[in-house]
Amino acid sequence: MSGDVINRMVRRALVLVATAAVIGVAVVTVQVAAAWRAEAAPLDTAPVAMSAINTDMEAEAARTTALSGQIDEVAGQLSTLKGAVLTADKAVVSDAESAATLEGQLAATKTTLEKLQSQLKGAQARLVALNKAAARQAAINAAARRSSAAATKVASPPAGGHDDD
Repeated sequence: MSGDVINRMVRRALVLVATAAVIGVAVVTVQVAAAWRAEAAPLDTAPVAMSAINTDMEAEAARTTALSGQIDEVAGQLSTLKGAVLTADKAVVSDAESAATLEGQLAATKTTLEKLQSQLKGAQARLVALNKAAARQAAINAAARRSSAAATKVASPPAGGHDDD
């Protein structure tokens, strides 16, 4: 064997030993760190027992059932409210239709009232004219009676039956 080959073998053996030493040191370091961590952070609380988990699960199942019942109640209330809203909507539509009908009747009544007011003003004007004409006629009649009475006095003989002529 030549010296060159021996040098290579020695180098390979040294690299192999160094690699094994590094792996050994790494394993020891991990074990020491795990032991140190376990001592530094002890487990103060015991793990949860299976019975406690079952009890919690049953409580959550009961809560779920209660919430489902409440949801069903709310759904029933919503259904009732929906019916009430539909009824109220129908009433609003009916009231709107009635209001429209009443507005039409009010407009027609206003038109009739305006016509009647116009006719009333005309009748009042005619009444005033008739009252003036009646007053004039009464004055004419009174004047005619006075004039007729005066003519009757002049034409009638004296009361004693004697005529002075």
